Amino acid sequence: MDFELFNLDEDDDLLSTACIEATQDHLTAPQQTQAFVGVCDETVLPELQCNGEDTTHAQLASDGFVKSGFMLTRPEYYWRDASEALTLTELEFGVNQLYGHNNVQYLIGTACMHIQHLWASVRQPLNTNDAYNYHKRRKEVTHLFYWILQHTTDEQWPLLRPSLESIRRLINRTTEANTWKLIYFANSCKGNDCNAAAYHMLHGVLEWKLLDLCILYRFEICAPTTMLDSNTKPNSAFLSQLTLYLEDLVTCSLYLYVKKRPVELLYASPFPCTCIKECWLYIQLALQKWSLTALAVGGEQLTFWQLFNETMAKLKTKLDTFALTTLSLAEFSNWLLHALVRLFGYRSNGQFVGPRHERAVAETAENLDALEQCTQQFLNGNPSEEQTRVYICLIMPTLLHWWRPRVTIPILLWEHFHKRLNTTFYAAGSAPSNLAVACASGKAYVARYRALLQQEEFTPDANLSSYTLFTLLLGKNLMRLLENAATRHQAQKLLGRIYTKFSAQKFLALNEMGIHHLIELFLALALCGDFAELAPKLSAKLLSIALDKIPAGRQIAVTKGHMALLILYAEQRCEIGEYVTKLLQQLAAINNDLGVSKVLADGLLEIFMHADDFRRGEHLLIEAWLPNYLQTCPPVEQERSLEALHLIFGKLQRNEALIESNAALFKALNAHVLPFVKQQFACGYSQWLPQLAADFSTHACTVPDTQTFQKLFTCFIDAPVACRQALPQFLNKVLQTERAALIEPNVVIHVWLKSLVQLTAVNEDVAQLTRYVSQLAAFRMMTDNLNPEELLQAKEPLCVFIAAVGKHYDACASDHQRRFRIADNLNAYLRNFDKWLQSDLKQEKTEVAFRFYSFLAIVIYNCAHIVYTKSKVNCFFHVVMTRFVLPTNVQMGKAPDGKLAQVVHKIWPVLVQGIGRLNFKADPYISKTLTDLIQKWTPHFKISPNAKVVARPFVSCLQSDNAELSLFVFEKLTSLFLATQRRQADPNACLVVTIFQEVIESIDATAATNASDDVLTQRLETFMKATSLLMLEHIMMVDEVVPSRALLLDLFKRIVSSATYKRTAALQQLLAEHLRILTKKHLAYYTFFFFELLQRLAQFTPDTILQIMDFLLAELRVVEQKRGSGEDNRMRGCLQKLQQTLKCDR
Repeated sequence: MDFELFNLDEDDDLLSTACIEATQDHLTAPQQTQAFVGVCDETVLPELQCNGEDTTHAQLASDGFVKSGFMLTRPEYYWRDASEALTLTELEFGVNQLYGHNNVQYLIGTACMHIQHLWASVRQPLNTNDAYNYHKRRKEVTHLFYWILQHTTDEQWPLLRPSLESIRRLINRTTEANTWKLIYFANSCKGNDCNAAAYHMLHGVLEWKLLDLCILYRFEICAPTTMLDSNTKPNSAFLSQLTLYLEDLVTCSLYLYVKKRPVELLYASPFPCTCIKECWLYIQLALQKWSLTALAVGGEQLTFWQLFNETMAKLKTKLDTFALTTLSLAEFSNWLLHALVRLFGYRSNGQFVGPRHERAVAETAENLDALEQCTQQFLNGNPSEEQTRVYICLIMPTLLHWWRPRVTIPILLWEHFHKRLNTTFYAAGSAPSNLAVACASGKAYVARYRALLQQEEFTPDANLSSYTLFTLLLGKNLMRLLENAATRHQAQKLLGRIYTKFSAQKFLALNEMGIHHLIELFLALALCGDFAELAPKLSAKLLSIALDKIPAGRQIAVTKGHMALLILYAEQRCEIGEYVTKLLQQLAAINNDLGVSKVLADGLLEIFMHADDFRRGEHLLIEAWLPNYLQTCPPVEQERSLEALHLIFGKLQRNEALIESNAALFKALNAHVLPFVKQQFACGYSQWLPQLAADFSTHACTVPDTQTFQKLFTCFIDAPVACRQALPQFLNKVLQTERAALIEPNVVIHVWLKSLVQLTAVNEDVAQLTRYVSQLAAFRMMTDNLNPEELLQAKEPLCVFIAAVGKHYDACASDHQRRFRIADNLNAYLRNFDKWLQSDLKQEKTEVAFRFYSFLAIVIYNCAHIVYTKSKVNCFFHVVMTRFVLPTNVQMGKAPDGKLAQVVHKIWPVLVQGIGRLNFKADPYISKTLTDLIQKWTPHFKISPNAKVVARPFVSCLQSDNAELSLFVFEKLTSLFLATQRRQADPNACLVVTIFQEVIESIDATAATNASDDVLTQRLETFMKATSLLMLEHIMMVDEVVPSRALLLDLFKRIVSSATYKRTAALQQLLAEHLRILTKKHLAYYTFFFFELLQRLAQFTPDTILQIMDFLLAELRVVEQKRGSGEDNRMRGCLQKLQQTLKCDR
């Protein structure tokens, strides 16, 4: 292009006239008009100020054409003063120069040079030393248009039109498709400070063409007809430029569309920059504000959508130019139309209001026919799943929020989708998790689609399948149609079109995915339509898919649909009896299939939650299928069904008037559910089983021919439950009802004690029982009015209660009648106690085993006289001993389970002390039992390498107040394990000696705590009385290599060196006495062994040996005399050796 085209050769002539006022008659200056009211001295001429790439929430420039109200809310002369102060070109032409012909030609020529310069710079930057930057060149052209618009009179217009047409032709030629391809994306967040040629070319062209339209509107549309040439149509140039302007804007969006993937269309604006959006909005506003009667055809005003549709129709003829297909054109048209519809939510001042704005609700704001044609064209193009999702997502806001409800487009989509129900609608390349899958239950279906239908987002989730998006569009559109009486007939038309596509054969041909899509459709209709009218039709169509005619997978899918509809029936308080009956008939036809039954069971809770009086057929759901399913399903799946059954009792209990009117419901529960609850209460672990057991018990007498309360309550209370939590839970729930008065206190305390043993006092249910028991009269009688707070605050209420009972029994020695009552009650509380623990101790929890055995010991310790009856084999004491403490395997000498050894080791001293309160000396059974406890269990107490731990039961026994018992225990311990045979020690002798060592150490340790000397003396005396004689004999009789001999010698060293022994003469005399006994017993027969013992003792306790020397000499003579052979040299030699040892020690 020739850049010198408009240059003049005679610059001097031009300059000579540059400052001369125009004098031509036909270019007289216009008269000054009256100033516009409210004009600001600092008024700025509007121009496009880019804010960067357009987004949904992008704001328009404050000094742009829309927000300034240019020729919309403010006339063009509002800016007259601002434009009048402008100067153009390097010659600083003022507005007065506009009235000289040569001046105008120069200004037009300069403007054309600026346009050409920008156009050329877009292709290749020009190396010019020009002081003009791109923005200044653009502004000079823009300001020229402002001058022509605001300072041209009607008389001047015919003379300026040819010049304006020349610059218009230049602009149109420089903005053909190839140029737009280079500049459409030229946005910048810097606005007009951007120094890029493409930016200013783009925004300049948009400004110039917009101002050109304003000029044409003023001088062609608004001007009197007499001012126009006879050969010129008054609207030809304006309409042509307006159409071309829309084509340019569409071209920019089209080039942007080509760069986008389908999914990006959801969140991307079709406007490359905010200025292009402003131009679209300005055209919309101008076509509404401007008076375009001259352009009316057939009496109809020219509208924005009419021009847009014509522009898009022309684009169909240029598909090859832009490498488009009919499918991509439809996709692009929908994308652009979606954005243009949103522009109707803007006020004329550029503020976005939304779909409720008066512009958006006007009839001219809709373009339904074009969108319908576009949709048909799109569907005919065989779009991909991704494209279909995006397309529906884009039309949903338009149809649901911006335009009035219609049925044509939903019907078009239904015609497309009803043929594809068996399709997965999977978008290639998306995550498998986005694949449409059936919901887990009927409740999940209802919750999912209710949530989707209640969402108010303008842009739906493209991760949903296209069919799901269609059902959402269909449902919401149906809801809008039914809101208005004038459009209800269209809703019936839409439903009719849907129903006509269904038949029994088509239903049976559906696969699982097809059934899922059918449920989606039915739920959308049911949730959004008139449910009372739609429900019978939908349920009938779903029932037409007979379960016995389809495979198992489809049976489950269809049943989910049934349950979803039944939940909606329940929510709407509709009768479900007929529906349930037909459904259960189909279930019976497939032999109560477990998979189908599971779906039914999952929906029971939701249905019963909405049941007010259970008179709408809900009881029919409780049939033989339910226990059949509950028997075989996993425990986790039982929970919701059991909760649903409890809900029935809960609702009826709150309204007792309903109980009598629901005899059929209770009969169904007792016939089908009660047997299951009985069985599962014993072996199940569900938290709802105790609740249901309580429900059935408290309602036992409600319906004739049912079990009485006492019979049913006893059945549950005596059941050997696997879940120990169940029993206190059951009892607590019954005690909270009116039936509590029918429960015997003995039963309550029995369950309470059992729970305290099997669980813990801090367990919530046990603590609740404790509070109840503390208020019983029987509790006060048994414990002599024990303060309830003492029981409630105790760490172990079991110990407090048993101790109080034993103490009260002992205190009533003179009141035999009261003692009998206490004994009878306590034995009643403890009935069947042997069943409180598993028969195989290995399978029992360690903490439970410890608690149970501790309980046994506590009872025997505190209440031995109550629980022991002589010659009664089923008394508590005898059962404890034979079943738990001294079972057969222990009696036979077999090693017990490790857990049992630890438990008995812990309770052994308590048991022994409890038995010590009985007459263990006179009663052979008690004596034997006590002996067996010592003999059978001592060898098994080697449970730890720590000797202190092993000896702890015997130390505790010695420290008790019962000295006779301690003496008995240590005598038996010594005689059973330290007796010798053929100079060999018992295998457990070392163990016993080790125990004795720890006993002596405990006495010494007690001495260090400033304990009473008398107590220490008593304990050591008891120990020595019971053990020292046999220990001395053991030392004397065993071989030197036997380990126990050295241990016992060391033990005697510790005894005689202890402070207690040294300060107590009685203990020293006791040891001397035992030596005298040994002298008399063994001197004659085991002379050498005896003197060897004395030799050993003389080394650490010579004083004791000296005490018996006289007795020893006397006995030695007696032995010699009996032998009759005079002095025995051997005996005399041993004696001399002993005497020599004593002399050395002294």
